[in-house]
Amino acid sequence: MVEDYTNAFLVSAFCLVFMALFAIWAIWGLIVALGTGWAADKALAALPRNSD
Repeated sequence: MVEDYTNAFLVSAFCLVFMALFAIWAIWGLIVALGTGWAADKALAALPRNSD
């Protein structure tokens, strides 16, 4: 008789899938934040300066 490792496999698989999806979410968020910052920098640089 062999031991049943089904539950251990399912828990490990859930952890790995969760970490992979979290990493994808973090990278996507970083890319969006960098893009937003770049766009804001370009928009602010394009504004005319007042020399009061």
